[in-house]
Amino acid sequence: MNRIALLIPHYNNPQGLAESLASVGADECVDAYVVDDGSTRAPLDEARAQAAWRARGEVKFLYLPENRGIEHALNTGLAAIVEAGYDYAARLDCGDLNLPDRCARQAAFLDAHPEVALLGSSVVFFDATGDRFTLRQPQTHAEIVRQMHDDNAFTHPAVMFRIAAVREVGLYPTDCKAAEDFAWFWQFVARYQTANLPEVLVRTEYAAGGISLSKRKLQQRTRLKILWRHFDWSPRSALLLLKPLLWQVIPFSFAQRVKRLVGIKSWS
Repeated sequence: MNRIALLIPHYNNPQGLAESLASVGADECVDAYVVDDGSTRAPLDEARAQAAWRARGEVKFLYLPENRGIEHALNTGLAAIVEAGYDYAARLDCGDLNLPDRCARQAAFLDAHPEVALLGSSVVFFDATGDRFTLRQPQTHAEIVRQMHDDNAFTHPAVMFRIAAVREVGLYPTDCKAAEDFAWFWQFVARYQTANLPEVLVRTEYAAGGISLSKRKLQQRTRLKILWRHFDWSPRSALLLLKPLLWQVIPFSFAQRVKRLVGIKSWS
């Protein structure tokens, strides 16, 4: 068994899964845990997935009997990873692409910084037209804490985390629909040191049907609940509570136009 597990939820996207698995470098010592969330329209193709895999490790497949949502798929895989005794786990979504040595580079940083429990990186967002933009998240823990009161300081498919910390914080919350990663990352930020690497280690697919676009109002209601849980009574924290409230009434098309005008690339 390797020290690192790569957790990939799958739902009706065997092509994206094969592309993601193929992006993991041949020299990476990592096992992949693929969790199918009740796919019916495009079932998981194990043979195709295995053929795409080049890394020095195994691909393990887990199945949910029906579609339950990404948080349940993630928790099924994460529970298996914790039980198996890995040191680190990394995330990736179907269709997203690792740099060939992404896992090795993040594990090396965590080995050198035992105080850090959650580590992300910069990412490039791409679609069928090519690369759209690069998102560079805050690097230091202090900067991360400050941003978390406004927006997620980590890009979910680019994180790696310590399994020892997961045993303390628990699995992904199931009461934070469309923002389970934001809620879970807060548990790390509140208890441990965290960081983001400045270099791009993941290319993530930018899809108009993504969860933060198709379920924007639900996500912002959930964000409001999470921010209230971590409210620190500072004026800035109070001001930033207004953001998810405003997104409930501002049309998304209008928000997109404003953000394009001012050059903001994040659409949360």
